Amino acid sequence: MKVLLIGATGNVGLRLCSALLTHGHTVVAYVRSTSKLESALPRDAFTQLTVVNGDAMDASAIKSAILDHSCDAVVNASGLAALAPWGSSTLPAIVSAVLKAAREASEIQKRPLRVWILGGMTALHYPGTQKPLASYLPIFREHVGNLALLKSIPSGTVEWSMLCPMTMVPETENVSFPLKSSRGKLVASRDIPPNFNNSVLKYIPLIGGTLHLMTNASRYETSLEQNAELIAEDLETRDSKFIGAAVGIIDPAR
Repeated sequence: MKVLLIGATGNVGLRLCSALLTHGHTVVAYVRSTSKLESALPRDAFTQLTVVNGDAMDASAIKSAILDHSCDAVVNASGLAALAPWGSSTLPAIVSAVLKAAREASEIQKRPLRVWILGGMTALHYPGTQKPLASYLPIFREHVGNLALLKSIPSGTVEWSMLCPMTMVPETENVSFPLKSSRGKLVASRDIPPNFNNSVLKYIPLIGGTLHLMTNASRYETSLEQNAELIAEDLETRDSKFIGAAVGIIDPAR
């Protein structure tokens, strides 16, 4: 696929550049600073990119980048959600701009774009319920709002997925190319955290769900490289099982 990657200079974005190229995709990197991207990537990876300068909150510029380069997919790795429930960040505005651009570009191209949005684990459902994990551990709540925005998109206009990791850590300080995770493939599931351990803690009144979640949370640390590879591999086909879903992930070794 030809992929527009927004936020290519971040920790996830840099690994995505390498992973997408490794999996044979054509990458259009949408960034604010070309020089920052060039200095952070191996030379043989950077020279394979098409670089477009722009603001991640500029829907018109994103739409132009999609259409000018005939992109098949968009991946947003830009923005960080606010940790505190009373906090705010630019992430909701970024996601809104990306989706507006993707919908309008899809209409012009007369085919739905494939879109991956980077979210967070607290947007997933607590197993056995329709409640987000953020209801039990109220952090990074902006991911819940972004998921609601994705779900409001009419069917057939944009083929979206939201990746919902917990903590992500780098396997190596510098980005490698070709990219290959040393930790193997992630286990992934739709809408809930995979392999969520059951516990009698959940039956404790008022705080049971929170305690249950907290005892599980540390198991969901994954690497930046693993997450980048999951998206890059998924984009090898249009027939993804994750279309229209929040995607929970876990390292099977944990």
